[in-house]
Amino acid sequence: MPRFFNRVELLNKLFEKENFVIKNPYPGKLILLAGVDDSGKGTQARRLEIVLPAIYPKVKILRPFPKEPTKGPIGRRIYDILFDRDPEFTLKDGVEGKNKITDFELQGWFIRDRIQHYQNVIIPTLASGINVICDRGMDSTIVYGGNTIGDFKKIVALHEEMFTEAGLTLFWPDLIVVYDVTPETAMRRRKASGKECDAFEDELKTRRVTSNYRALAALYLNCRLVDAEPEGEEGQRTIFANARRYIYPVLGINDWE
Repeated sequence: MPRFFNRVELLNKLFEKENFVIKNPYPGKLILLAGVDDSGKGTQARRLEIVLPAIYPKVKILRPFPKEPTKGPIGRRIYDILFDRDPEFTLKDGVEGKNKITDFELQGWFIRDRIQHYQNVIIPTLASGINVICDRGMDSTIVYGGNTIGDFKKIVALHEEMFTEAGLTLFWPDLIVVYDVTPETAMRRRKASGKECDAFEDELKTRRVTSNYRALAALYLNCRLVDAEPEGEEGQRTIFANARRYIYPVLGINDWE
């Protein structure tokens, strides 16, 4: 059985060097909205995209909020693999006529899609002084692609290698907001929604990813957990209020209380 990430082990083994994380060098701020599938992250992203320009029109933010995987050729191929629609690759065992790839191998596709996203959208936008709030990013590749500490290290190293080959520097976001729920809550919401599930939405992976997100929040100083358990409209307002205390200061908004 794979051993899930342990926060103390990760802190000690992966982030020992103070200069491990390269900060965003651009005037615009990069914020990632993260969380296990069915954490309510998408609902909160939509609320934030409506509220921010309505109340703070002078704050420059890229709209609509971008999302990863993107809708580009690589991003569309990733979705096809996740939903087992791809004619060549699958994440499932024993599918005749298709090549089985691992969760880790799929992360190379995510990173290639991310490189194009950075080249075409993220970096030019940040360089112009406009802030970017992105639905998922490198956080997702790290927590969905790894089962062990060794996998975690390999994914970060693979990011660095592929970004370097593309002539880019891998810089980390100014903030990662993780909408945190228990695996049980995520699975209950998923069942109630009746939506089609992809290859990362089974029970074991939901538990693993939830654990990994909490580990990421422990080891990365600019990563914050927000309790996303509250339900209903009142619960959504509570979640939004808790998240904005991290998001707004990064955007230079200090008059929101």
